[in-house]
Amino acid sequence: MNNLNAASLIKAGRAVPEPFELTVLRDGGTLSRITVLKILRLLPARRIVAVAEDESGQLLIKLFIGRSAARYTRREIRGVKAIESVGAKTPGLRWHGTLDSGDGEVVAFDYLGGADDLIDVWQESSDEERHQLMKSVASELARLHENGVIQNDIHTENFLIYSGCIYTIDGGDVSHAWSKQLGQRKSLQNLALFLAQFHAGNDASIPEVLSLYEEARGWRPSLRRQEDLYRMVRTKRNQRKNNLIKKAFRECTRFSCRSGFRRFTVCERKYDSRQMQSLLADPDSAMAEGTLLKDGNTTTVAVVSGPSGRLVIKRYNIKSFGHRLTRMFRRSRASASWANTLRLEFLGIRTLKPVALVEERFGPLRGRAWFITEYLEGRDGSTLNEAGEQEEAMRSMVEILKSLTEAGVTHGDLKASNFLLTSEGAVIIDLDSMAEHDRGDSGHEAQARDLERFMRNWTGAPELEKRFADLLQ
Repeated sequence: MNNLNAASLIKAGRAVPEPFELTVLRDGGTLSRITVLKILRLLPARRIVAVAEDESGQLLIKLFIGRSAARYTRREIRGVKAIESVGAKTPGLRWHGTLDSGDGEVVAFDYLGGADDLIDVWQESSDEERHQLMKSVASELARLHENGVIQNDIHTENFLIYSGCIYTIDGGDVSHAWSKQLGQRKSLQNLALFLAQFHAGNDASIPEVLSLYEEARGWRPSLRRQEDLYRMVRTKRNQRKNNLIKKAFRECTRFSCRSGFRRFTVCERKYDSRQMQSLLADPDSAMAEGTLLKDGNTTTVAVVSGPSGRLVIKRYNIKSFGHRLTRMFRRSRASASWANTLRLEFLGIRTLKPVALVEERFGPLRGRAWFITEYLEGRDGSTLNEAGEQEEAMRSMVEILKSLTEAGVTHGDLKASNFLLTSEGAVIIDLDSMAEHDRGDSGHEAQARDLERFMRNWTGAPELEKRFADLLQ
């Protein structure tokens, strides 16, 4: 088994081998060797969070490497102690040490085996269970804020559910105003940032969550405060969505990005492999060996075999020299589809799972482009008139339309074939014309055009037309 030091971990980047060993000089002066079993999170050349073991058993470690390791370690320990000081549950701090090679520090905690992230529990919970979860988190946040403790970058992964209790983790970005409570505005901003992690469909619970929080803080209920919180949540959620889309075009934890003078490629990291990179280097060869779904002047679509299952590749073609001139200075339609797929994912609106984006480039100029998604089994929405058991499919399509309207998003081409009817419900596809609008007349006009185009699909089927009109009321 490899015994690694800070220099070798920095050199490895994301390709850190598992398992590996570390030699650590603990704060008590003891030199010991620990085995890193599984990496949970990795920020290349800066931080590794992993499950490890020493002579006492399993533990969770945060390993900081590089020139700023000591500073990040001090912040982590200070933040954990702040959380502990107010009586909040958090994994116990075992020990702190330095790598024997220097340029690396380790903080070890109790390992909560079998603990779940809050968001994972939320997604699998009933409405009543979600109510109890929110009640517990509101109480926990109130406790922290009442004692001047704030998680500056609060998100759902900062909370674990273990043995029926909520544990607050990650002291690295925790501030503690030792002499005072957190003020109302800062408290609401932090609560809003937490609530913004959830889809807008959950905003109906905001009054109840605020009421629980107010009660825990000893505040009198306030309608003005509720209105402020709604506004803050919308603002924070919009910021998170925009940040996700920006990250989708650069190297980060979720996405692998390769950018050169002649080519730009970005891929969901969980799909990224040597085989996938080979496919992305020549998507046309994969399409030639796949099953052609569409071969048009503007786009060509094929189902292909990918390294981890079937994929759909959509190539946006260049029709002529004149068309090339109009497209080369603009964002590619594949790029718009990539961004809009992630936008809908963030909004909780069903669409295809994005895999990768490839663009031909000549410096800043764009050429052909490919948008790649997971393959999803389903039938074209235009077959609705031929199918039995239509009601469930119709309701699923209308749910998407209502969600788009609530989010201020228009599709731009709501023909029936841009809905895919699957066993899990309808999904909406072909997103390169999608737009997001500010609240205003232009948005309402675009939404009206979307709805009118959708209803035109059913003019030859009066029963469907009437039922859709009823469902859309």
